[in-house]
Amino acid sequence: MTMSVRVASMKPACITAPRDDAARQRLHGWQAAGKMLCFSYTRTLGGLVLSGRGRVANLSATALTIDALSSSLFVVLDDATFDDTPQIFFTPDLGGHFQVHGISISLGNYDWLFFSEVAVPNAALVHRISAT
Repeated sequence: MTMSVRVASMKPACITAPRDDAARQRLHGWQAAGKMLCFSYTRTLGGLVLSGRGRVANLSATALTIDALSSSLFVVLDDATFDDTPQIFFTPDLGGHFQVHGISISLGNYDWLFFSEVAVPNAALVHRISAT
């Protein structure tokens, strides 16, 4: 006896929100200005965390390339969503946290990429110094 199983899947239509458009425009502005940015790339399930400084060398609707000194990172943007909401980062000892303004990109494969003009905000440094 042969059993046939059919599974239907449906991919939701991509709806571009105003916040997504604003974040994309800001990223394009950084690229056009050749702005040196801080970035953090995190693989799904924490398999890799990569951070550094670099420039957005190429940016299209489907991919971007970050030039980080002597290396490059190529990122596929299919099904990515962009957001300009400040992100919360924790201090290494998890005793404090701080917000960083920038652009976060949730990628179609569930990886995460974040760009910011600053590495650590001054408020976080003051918090760390006063806490010791």
